Amino acid sequence: MVFKFFSSTKTVEKKFRKYVGRPVVTGDGKVIGTVVSIKLNKGDLKPISITVKMNDGSTREFDINDVNAVFTTDKVVFQKLNDEYTGLVNTFRNEVNSIKERLRDIMDKLNKLSDLLLQGGIKEDLYRDIRDRLEKERVKWIRQCNDKISAINDTLSEIDRKISDAEKRKSELMIKQVVGDLGDDEKNELTGLDELLNQLRKTRSELLSLRMDLEKECY
Repeated sequence: MVFKFFSSTKTVEKKFRKYVGRPVVTGDGKVIGTVVSIKLNKGDLKPISITVKMNDGSTREFDINDVNAVFTTDKVVFQKLNDEYTGLVNTFRNEVNSIKERLRDIMDKLNKLSDLLLQGGIKEDLYRDIRDRLEKERVKWIRQCNDKISAINDTLSEIDRKISDAEKRKSELMIKQVVGDLGDDEKNELTGLDELLNQLRKTRSELLSLRMDLEKECY
């Protein structure tokens, strides 16, 4: 059931305030967090953004149209949502592949240049000049390689912190579940934490693999 909101400002604001603390789920039913606040357009009183406390403890504001949000009786459904962790890994993967490609291209040119010198196809002074330029280019990309490894390490540290926080919160909720003191919102949170932990561990594994690829190229 989708609500039809009335034009009264106070009525509309009251309706939306009731969503604070309620779960936010994706179109396939995954709980990603809870509602913190909803911003309304001052003109037509339609929601324009929603702030969500994510399962990893962070707070994010989403544009209503970007996520195609639907307000049902007991939750908010994001029918369209880009997975931030998948996007993060894809961004790193593209950057890592670009660095690897450039380093391999430079090494290929250096090897061909050495072969050309040995075959007498190029004078030594020209060889040294071209080699020096290629080496400078290689040093620049090695620097970028090291910077990207540092960025991956920083991200891994952040993911480890989120995993630790999520595991701690999950333990707290499981204790409440055992003693029969777990509310409906907390049941949704517990489900969301399981999904979050799986996602974080998968992301961590993929980032470790990317870091290993870069280390092979740089060192």
